[in-house]
Amino acid sequence: MKRFFKFASYAVMMALFTVALSGCTKKTSTTDPRVNKVIVWSFEDPDVWKPIKTNFETTNKGFILEYVQQALNSSYENKVLNSQLSGTGPDVWSMPNDWVFRHKDKLIPAADSLKKSLGDLDDKFFKSIKQSVQIDDSIYALSPSGEPLMIYYNPTAVQQAVVDYKNNGADQVLKKNLDTIFNPMPKTWTDFATAVKFLTKKDGDKINFAGAALGTDDVSYSQDILYLLMLQNQTKLLSDDLKLATFSLPSSTPIGSEEVPGKRALEFYSSFADPKSPNYTWNDSMGDDIDAFVAGKVFMIFGYSRLDNTFAQKYPEFKNYRKFFVPQLEAQADKIVDYARFNAFGVSNTAPNTAVAWNLIYNLTSTYASDYNSASRVTGSTKIEQDVSIENRNNSYPERLELATAKSFKKGRYPADFDANIRNAIRAVNKGTIGAQAALDQAADNITQLLRKETW
Repeated sequence: MKRFFKFASYAVMMALFTVALSGCTKKTSTTDPRVNKVIVWSFEDPDVWKPIKTNFETTNKGFILEYVQQALNSSYENKVLNSQLSGTGPDVWSMPNDWVFRHKDKLIPAADSLKKSLGDLDDKFFKSIKQSVQIDDSIYALSPSGEPLMIYYNPTAVQQAVVDYKNNGADQVLKKNLDTIFNPMPKTWTDFATAVKFLTKKDGDKINFAGAALGTDDVSYSQDILYLLMLQNQTKLLSDDLKLATFSLPSSTPIGSEEVPGKRALEFYSSFADPKSPNYTWNDSMGDDIDAFVAGKVFMIFGYSRLDNTFAQKYPEFKNYRKFFVPQLEAQADKIVDYARFNAFGVSNTAPNTAVAWNLIYNLTSTYASDYNSASRVTGSTKIEQDVSIENRNNSYPERLELATAKSFKKGRYPADFDANIRNAIRAVNKGTIGAQAALDQAADNITQLLRKETW
């Protein structure tokens, strides 16, 4: 997402939004038209919020919940901030989880009494929630749901390819391994790479059918796939104080040597777009990965739960797909790492009824969560005990199990620019202008400057 405000406008906002409260209801004029309202801005259809509105107004006598549907597009952030400046903005507003740190100065954190009720967020929610919304000792937002990164695949096309090879293929070892690799889909990156090579059909450098869409910067969520690989490789992305990008730095291995796990992750990701690599399966000429998937030009793509809604709206006739877990580096339960994103709900520090607004958010993650998640077709964020072994990553509903092992991280005040620098690093490696280490060094330098930037 592009940066929307120039320095001057942000300077004015920061001055206007400075407050001394930390969660208690603010005193307001009786002429404030919002005094008996809690205005919510989010992205769901209004029908999702109808039962929530009814329950909220029943238990909060005298208050009205007013829901205003928004679109998460290039103007949304600007719209929220302008509305706050004019005093007409939302009390509760939804934002991507990597915006929470960016906008913490414009949010009222949860009061101490609510924090006490919540306890340690890791005990109540999947850990990616705390990693995004808790800053120092303050909780700035919560979410009723989470979306892990998953593989979307065409089961009919995959199984037909397996059957055809068993009948006509020449590699006897591969024939024996196919049932293990596609059971129903690859569980490790080693098997995934084998599956990609098996499924990809090419004529020289020309790809007729791609095994998977990854390797370039322009596939959907390219940076998220790379973050996943980095985290699985135990890359330390940022310093603890969020002042230094560390993903390009070396770390010690168990045998005492030094290596750069971030470089290894970038090289592996980029190999799927390198004509010289045995993993080669995708290039820019394949076009949009989602369109290619629907058209049967690629067997597997990466996406989040809301891709289901995209298919339903844009391709209502397309239903021949399933979801599966993202691959892991090793088949060990204690090594499993997934990646998640979600929309978080925070309370604006211009809200006249911050305690009531936070009560709504708290109930959205508990009492109202079932209604919200089922209507939105997303998975709840509440932590549950479950077996997260590789063997159990075999069912057709990966969301719940992946959320148990999913991570996220704070990107500082410029998350869109953070992502753009990572995509630029991928692009540089794709073009062969510089190597993976140099590309990461350049991205880390740029991101470090953003992390240390004192002004908007």
